[in-house]
Amino acid sequence: MPSAPPTSPVSPGPVPLILVGCGAVSRLFYLPALRELERHGLLRTLAVVDPTPAAREALARELGARACATLPEALSLGARLAVLATPPRFHREQAQAAFAAGLDVLCEKPLAASAAEADAMIAAASLTGRMLAAGHYKRFMPAHRAIKHFLERGTFGALRSVDVAEGGKFGWPAATDSFFRREQTPGGVLLDIGVHVLDLILWWLGEPTTFTYADDARDGLEANCRLSATFAAGARLSLRLSRDWKTANIYVFHFERATIHSRVNASNQLELSFEGVPMTFAAELRDPLPSPAAPPTAALETNPQAFIAQLVDVCAALREGRAPFVTGASAAGAVRWIESCYAVRTALPEEWIHP
Repeated sequence: MPSAPPTSPVSPGPVPLILVGCGAVSRLFYLPALRELERHGLLRTLAVVDPTPAAREALARELGARACATLPEALSLGARLAVLATPPRFHREQAQAAFAAGLDVLCEKPLAASAAEADAMIAAASLTGRMLAAGHYKRFMPAHRAIKHFLERGTFGALRSVDVAEGGKFGWPAATDSFFRREQTPGGVLLDIGVHVLDLILWWLGEPTTFTYADDARDGLEANCRLSATFAAGARLSLRLSRDWKTANIYVFHFERATIHSRVNASNQLELSFEGVPMTFAAELRDPLPSPAAPPTAALETNPQAFIAQLVDVCAALREGRAPFVTGASAAGAVRWIESCYAVRTALPEEWIHP
């Protein structure tokens, strides 16, 4: 079921919003992004919501916003957009409350704790005529947009395989230990950093035709996993994610006529190599050159700028009465794939325990 655009565009001026959740993603990502966009007159933060007094009061001071202990209190302030930056187990209930109060929603990844809850959020958005956008800002990275361009146009011939290795020692400054408690989250590394990866893979390649999955969850949450998949055109995916082992943090695309290296969070950089050419081309992605060629053009978005670009797109979608670039319906695919992986999981070989 597609996400519906808002029933009517917002009035001119800054988009009034509330930020729900004052944890690490809000402190490190949303705080600087919201301050910058408020400086440019694109949005205005009316309130922040969090049950922890110190967390909400600190963020409220930084944003010049009201500190609210509960979501109903913030929903009564006349905002148009709710940004949900809370653990996924709260997303469905909070999104439905926001829709019922007449607000549109930008929901952080993963969209929901389960495919069923994601579907309920999408249905609620459609029923109320509200917008549901998903926080997959990595689709906005120029490197990732360039890869999609190459894939769609066959620039380097057919794609043969993709090798992905991402992760390392867990270092996210989480406010609680919910990342590691099965009663609070349905998944480990695959749900955490993997949801971004699988969202990109689905965006680039579409649904897999077959896949296998293994992890080390045992009776807890996985810290390491491996996923292999094949796609309709014959391309193969090999994916490794980790929360405790150092990885190369790179995506490698093997085409017929070239190999592309995309390093994790190198938003505007790609490395290309060609058969028979004894060097690698390391490219910074820039605005197109005018004709005739002029002085060097500006570099495209960095990782933080790609995050800001998502907020700009959501505000523009509200003003123009259109769907956002990353809809809830499209983001639900990664949640479904993760759920399917957990349903068929096998034990990841642990050579250090069982040689």
